[in-house]
Amino acid sequence: MPPHSVPPGIPGSKMPRDVERDLRGAVAGLLERDTDHFPGAQPISFAREHIHELQRSEYFMCEKTDGIRCLLYLTYSHNEDGSFRPDHFLIDRKNNFYLVPPGLHFPHISNPHDENIFTFGTLLDGELVHDFLPNNPRPRLIFYIFDCLAVGDENVTKKPLDKRLGKLHENIFKPLNIWRQQNPKMQEREPFRVKLKEVHSPYHISDMFRHVLPSLPHGNDGLIFTCKSTPYKFGTDKHILKWKPPQENTIDFKLRLGEFPTFDPQDGEEGEIPDFDAMPDRFILLVQHNNNQYKPFQHDLYIEEADWEILKALGQPLDGRIIECYRDPSGRWRYKREDDGTPRWRDDKKDANHISTVNGVLESIEDPVTEEDLIAAEGRIKEAVHALRARDRRRREVEVRGDAEQEAKKRKLSNGID
Repeated sequence: MPPHSVPPGIPGSKMPRDVERDLRGAVAGLLERDTDHFPGAQPISFAREHIHELQRSEYFMCEKTDGIRCLLYLTYSHNEDGSFRPDHFLIDRKNNFYLVPPGLHFPHISNPHDENIFTFGTLLDGELVHDFLPNNPRPRLIFYIFDCLAVGDENVTKKPLDKRLGKLHENIFKPLNIWRQQNPKMQEREPFRVKLKEVHSPYHISDMFRHVLPSLPHGNDGLIFTCKSTPYKFGTDKHILKWKPPQENTIDFKLRLGEFPTFDPQDGEEGEIPDFDAMPDRFILLVQHNNNQYKPFQHDLYIEEADWEILKALGQPLDGRIIECYRDPSGRWRYKREDDGTPRWRDDKKDANHISTVNGVLESIEDPVTEEDLIAAEGRIKEAVHALRARDRRRREVEVRGDAEQEAKKRKLSNGID
């Protein structure tokens, strides 16, 4: 497993509130939405029933990168002389916009050789991650793109995934690869590298576990299955399935510190004061419910004295932060640790997991789908997918014949009139 691959932050300058308001409005307009909320799709947890779902509809499979989920917005602004310049923004899940430092170039499909013609009106979905390469001690910042919402001022969210990926290949990566061949040193000035995330068929899942995942240059905590034939859905999408190995099933809670013990400082003042150096009596885990209300989870966070010392040594606010937690073999909820033992804070998220997500993860924990379960279903998935493809081919053939017959009738009628 490579070293910790989550970047420490998002590169670029966070935009002021008034500028962000305008940018959110521009993105909402591009996507033809009535709201300017973060538009990124969110998966649901993989349950046992979803093994059958992979046989009812065709899905694409990719590895679940352990990085920072972002959208990349390609737009433009005016120079003082009236000309245009490209602007690139990374958008995090809190809907914050970060102006990416200069260096990226997305050539336009009409002329990929011309540096002055660039792509705009485009919104790409991906993951920002640190890749660790052999013989290179420094990580390389990569933005892995796995979907798109708009390309060249065209809203593509209503198109199925295979068509969206086709747009991504044709309009973004085809001209980009031509430009890279023409300018091999361009990546030296890029703030991060842009790559297309590889997708596979679910009936290649044994190869995924045996060869693809072990050779990744970055951290990975599961698989993502996305339906080939459904549109892009803003918010939670039941056709995007997030599978994690049982030990990686985690929940993002909001942390609330309990009561601290008190002591008498003997400073002449009456009464005792809280001892903030001592460990509080509880570490309450809060879950988001409807109307953005938070209620305590059925279990508190389990913290030992050594854990409390680590938390105190951070010198950071703890109360109200989003913290990623897992259930240990004894049934206790503990925080997921970074390489240095500190908690995995989810400061990239504005809210903790919703109760529906929590229940889905709990279901996965109680009745986990293992790697062995997925591999055992590989043959059935392959047979079902081939049947689905054959059905689609027959339907297209019928449609083509129907179109040809209609065209023949039109010609016959036209000849008769003449």
